[in-house]
Amino acid sequence: MSNLTDYVNCNNTVKEIYDFIKNKKSGMYLRFGDGDFNLVENMDDLLAKANNNLKEMIIESMSIRDDRVLMCIPHHCKELNTLEEGMYPGNHEYPYHYIERFLRILKVKTNNLPNKIYTNVALSYCSVHNPDLVVDLHKQIKQYNVIYIGNFIFSDEFLKKLFGENINRINTNSNNAFEQFNFVMNELNKLIQEKFKNSEYYVIIIAAGCASRAFSSVIYSNFFINNPNFFLFDYGSLLDYLYGLNTRAYMDLMPPKKKYILDNI
Repeated sequence: MSNLTDYVNCNNTVKEIYDFIKNKKSGMYLRFGDGDFNLVENMDDLLAKANNNLKEMIIESMSIRDDRVLMCIPHHCKELNTLEEGMYPGNHEYPYHYIERFLRILKVKTNNLPNKIYTNVALSYCSVHNPDLVVDLHKQIKQYNVIYIGNFIFSDEFLKKLFGENINRINTNSNNAFEQFNFVMNELNKLIQEKFKNSEYYVIIIAAGCASRAFSSVIYSNFFINNPNFFLFDYGSLLDYLYGLNTRAYMDLMPPKKKYILDNI
């Protein structure tokens, strides 16, 4: 089943995101990982408890088939010939049977696989092996108004450093952010109606764990389809590392070039 799918590498994933944003093309970058697939099979994630509504919204997000939406799952392994330089077990390489499970769940729950599957570790990998891509992407994001939906712990100064002065925050808890679903959607709707509905283009940065994919399913159906004037960027764990939080194995095994990135964006 995986042979019909084109697997996109890290550099090309970041380059496509950059191209979308630079050229003001509407799109979404959605990252599905272990936690999402566990929740879909009614198992708790480290930062999210199993919940039927969360499960259904993650499946809705997984089911989006739209050329403007870059769908990502872990796919780096020897068997698919998708390993990249410096990847090894614990550092972005996955056992093939894990990836087979992800593909099986995706096929069963959504009836088909995307024609292209992008990588969910593109930003963290490039922050080590091609940090200039990461720098250029942030410089591009900073050209636009930004809505940030995610963990409350990051300071305003830090988020402005990464995403620019024109940032609007919708804060979530660090754990079980899905419990704030109504709050997040109400605040987002208010922001869009008051400030962004007639905007030429803006960027949504989302960083709320597995709840990000649930939020994204509603953002797609309620906002993107009717008024596609933004790019939604599901950011990932590099945000933690740039802030000084060590939350993933790869951060010790192959640390991102934090100083270079922060000094140059």
